[in-house]
Amino acid sequence: MALTALKRFLRQDVALDLGTANTLIYLQGEGVVLNKPTVVAFDNEANVLSCGEEAKKFIGKNPPGINVVRPLKNGVIEDFDAVGLFLKTIVEAARRIRPVFSSRIVMCVPSQLTQVEKRTLLEAAQGAGFKRIFLLEEVMAAAIGAGLDISGHRPVMVVDIGGGTTEVAVISEMAYLFCRSRRIAGDEMDQALVRFLLEEYGLRIGPNTAEKVKWEIGSAQGCNDDIVNGMMEIAGQDVKGQVPASVQVSGLEIQRALSSAVEHIIASVQDCITALESQVRSEVEKRGILLTGGGSLLRNLGPLLSQRTGLPVKQPPSPLTTVVEGAGRTLSDFEYFSPAFVN
Repeated sequence: MALTALKRFLRQDVALDLGTANTLIYLQGEGVVLNKPTVVAFDNEANVLSCGEEAKKFIGKNPPGINVVRPLKNGVIEDFDAVGLFLKTIVEAARRIRPVFSSRIVMCVPSQLTQVEKRTLLEAAQGAGFKRIFLLEEVMAAAIGAGLDISGHRPVMVVDIGGGTTEVAVISEMAYLFCRSRRIAGDEMDQALVRFLLEEYGLRIGPNTAEKVKWEIGSAQGCNDDIVNGMMEIAGQDVKGQVPASVQVSGLEIQRALSSAVEHIIASVQDCITALESQVRSEVEKRGILLTGGGSLLRNLGPLLSQRTGLPVKQPPSPLTTVVEGAGRTLSDFEYFSPAFVN
C-alpha cells in the first residue's frame, strides 16, 4: 500500500478543464491545484508575456506592444496557436507546484467542438508533455462531479452555464438522450451590461468591469435581495468627452439589463424538456435539474429556473469546479468511466 501511494505521489494523473473563462487543473489525490482565467498576453514577436490573472488585467486596455488573447470564445477555439501556448504555460505553472505529472490527462471540452478543434487540443496537450490524452465533454464531467449516476437507466438532467456556452443535457447509461449548446452564458451577460451602460449612460466600460458589476449587484428576475434596491458606482469613460467618468446604477437596472440573456438560458432548458419523450420527461421531472457552472452563480437564477420549469433545481457546493472535479473522479476509476470519453 505504501508503495502504491508513493507511485501515485510521484506520477500523478491530471484532469484539466479548458473553459472559455477559466482553466482549472486537478491532480489525482490532491484536487484542484490551479485555477486561472483563460487569457494569454503576447508581445509583437509572439512571446508569452503573462497568463491568467496578469494577462486578464490588460483586457480592454490595449497597451502598446501587447496583444491580449482569449483563445476560446463561446466555447469555440478562436486562436489555435494561442491555445497551445496557453496550455503549455499553465501546465508548466502547475508543474512548479508538483514537479512530476503522469503522462495521462483527461481534458474537459465543450460538446460542440469540431474534429479539427479536438485534434488541436490533442496536439496542444502533446506539446505540454502528455502522451495519453482523453477528452471528456464538460456537461458529462459536470454530472460526474456532482455525484450523479450517469451509468444508470434513469436519466439525469444537467444545465452547465459557463463563460461562453450554456450546455443542456439529459444523460443515461453514459450517453446523451439530449444535448444542446447555446452561445449565451456568462460572457453574454457581461456584454449586455457593456451595451446597457453605453446606451443608457454614454459610459464605456470594459469586460472586466462588467463582470465585477454582474457579481456585485447583478441578479435574475424575481430576486428580492436588498441588493436589487441598492446602488453601485461604476467607473468608465464618457464617450462624448472621452474623459474618465462614473455613474450611479441601481441593482434593478442591472437586473433588467441581464434579463434577455437569462431568458434565453431558461428557454434553452424549457426547449430540452419539451423535446424529451414522455417517459424520459417524467423521470426528469421527478429528479429535477442539476444547475452548475460559473454563470449559475448569478443571484436567483436557480429559483427562477425552478419557477419557470416547475422542476426542483439543485446546485453543487462548488459550481465553478464541478466540471474538473468530475474529470478528476474518472482518474480514480478510469475503466468504469471510459465509455464517457469522446476519443
